[in-house]
Amino acid sequence: MKCYICGNDAIKHHNRSNMCEKHYRFWQMQRTAKSDKKYVPSIYEIENLVPKDMICQDCGKKMHWIDNGNRKDGAILQHYRNGTLGIVCLSCNTKHGLMVGDSYREIPIDHKLCNQCKNIKPLSDFGNRGKKEKHYPKSLCKKCELEKLRLWRKNNMEKYIALNKKHNDLRKEK
Repeated sequence: MKCYICGNDAIKHHNRSNMCEKHYRFWQMQRTAKSDKKYVPSIYEIENLVPKDMICQDCGKKMHWIDNGNRKDGAILQHYRNGTLGIVCLSCNTKHGLMVGDSYREIPIDHKLCNQCKNIKPLSDFGNRGKKEKHYPKSLCKKCELEKLRLWRKNNMEKYIALNKKHNDLRKEK
């Protein structure tokens, strides 16, 4: 089956097989904008926003339309706070939601915003998450992560002691 907008091969998503992956993503962007009570651009307006080389205009990373394996580089419709629209990667879209104004654009590539202390710090100040090949930084800096852990230990002393005992017993068995 062919996409009814551009004529490219259509994909099947949720029983809708009359759109290619790009126009299916446009339809999702429209639905999200409508549910968020934001301006809903037409498919043709979104088409004009798409960079020709599919490079995120905020961070310079290569984007894609639909790929469940690499969600952070997926293309998203961004409503900037100054009233303009753009197509950016999910990483930039997430940063935009966490920061005041459009200030996330000023963060250097090798830095990140800590979700707790709200300071922009180098990536070396963040621990890594994930045990797979691709590690990515945690949302809290090491200092805030340690403070959070100390607070949990203080408020859950019995549970902490029990977990420690269980861990030590397992180590003795080996």
